[in-house]
Amino acid sequence: MDIRIDSLIPFDSLKTNIDHVFSVVDKNGKVVLLKDNKPVYIVLKYDENNLTDVGISMSEMPNYTLHEAMRIVLSEAENKTMHAAELADEIYKRRLYLKKDGSKAEYTQIRARCGHYPDMFEALPGNYIKLKED
Repeated sequence: MDIRIDSLIPFDSLKTNIDHVFSVVDKNGKVVLLKDNKPVYIVLKYDENNLTDVGISMSEMPNYTLHEAMRIVLSEAENKTMHAAELADEIYKRRLYLKKDGSKAEYTQIRARCGHYPDMFEALPGNYIKLKED
């Protein structure tokens, strides 16, 4: 990854002059934030090629709905059953489903999705979710 010298910016600039930081990101495509003269963060402008440079490819990321991700994980679980919180963690860990902001689906969303797909999932006592057999 090539870094221009004007893309090296002190971390404190995020607090004092964030507009400058993002103007450099817009201009150069990336910024390296420095703390104690050492790189600590890289801020990238979204571009499929930039993401590929750092090992992330959006086309390689699965694009499942939440209930599809639930089905995948539960089909591999013992007794096809998991606690909703563990299921949410596993889905996030595998990056099978992310919310629009990139965060993990909460266990309450997992539980609610069971109600939307009663033919696919069964909500058991204690917040356990079971995949129904086909």
